[in-house]
Amino acid sequence: MIPLVLVDEDIKKWIEEDIPYWDVTTSLLPSKKAEGKIYTKQAGIVAGLLFVKRIFEFLGAECEILVNEGESVSPKTAVAIVKGDILSLLQAERVSLNILGRLSGIATQTSKMAEIAQKTNPSLRICATRKVVPGLGKYDKYAVVIGGGDTHRFNLSDNVLLKENHLRSFRSLTEAIQKAKSETSFSKKIEVEVQNEDQALEAANAGADIIMLDNFSPELARKTIPKVKSIKNDSLIELSGNINLENLSSYALEGVDLISSGALTHSVTNFDYTMLIE
Repeated sequence: MIPLVLVDEDIKKWIEEDIPYWDVTTSLLPSKKAEGKIYTKQAGIVAGLLFVKRIFEFLGAECEILVNEGESVSPKTAVAIVKGDILSLLQAERVSLNILGRLSGIATQTSKMAEIAQKTNPSLRICATRKVVPGLGKYDKYAVVIGGGDTHRFNLSDNVLLKENHLRSFRSLTEAIQKAKSETSFSKKIEVEVQNEDQALEAANAGADIIMLDNFSPELARKTIPKVKSIKNDSLIELSGNINLENLSSYALEGVDLISSGALTHSVTNFDYTMLIE
């Protein structure tokens, strides 16, 4: 879970962005106690209610959560009750629905992909990438976990991932892996992105912990994976590159451990919520 002190720091920034001076619309309203509910407008997976609660509390209102994080909901489900001064409720409304809608959209997409993948390959993990909105990365990754996915790397400090542009600075892929092994902490895994079968086999021979088959067709991946495993059986195999809901089932092959998809976060469809004052 994200430490609440960091959540509160972010909420302050979100509120400052939305209300840089004062709310010129709600200042027209008389102060009075009010109550409202946040409802779903579609089916999917709920994620982000804890952050919504903190936003309302930050602005002096109360928020009672009615469903669990990760719960599957139908349209017109009440997910929270909010109480307080009408001014506080209206000022918290849009920021709350924005973060709730984004995170629930990510969780819903992740859940759909995980369900498809595990029908074919029960041990397969659906992973996020670093293709997140700057400033929202930890929330995007949180939503992936709520949806049943894996975070992959949070940041560049997590583990070594030698990609095409990194490899251009070495004489060979083997040299790059050897340098990573000699100069990186024992606690960090070594992953290599490969573009073809020859590179995949070289990475296995050099002892890579994780081999990412980037933009491989399902047919080429199916051919390459057994060869890699015959060299280094404990190397994890990751597939990446334009994998989405439509083509995922063809990539959920035997021997694939991980599928990473930037679409989980960079192409998220916002989950639709509304708040109604009663």
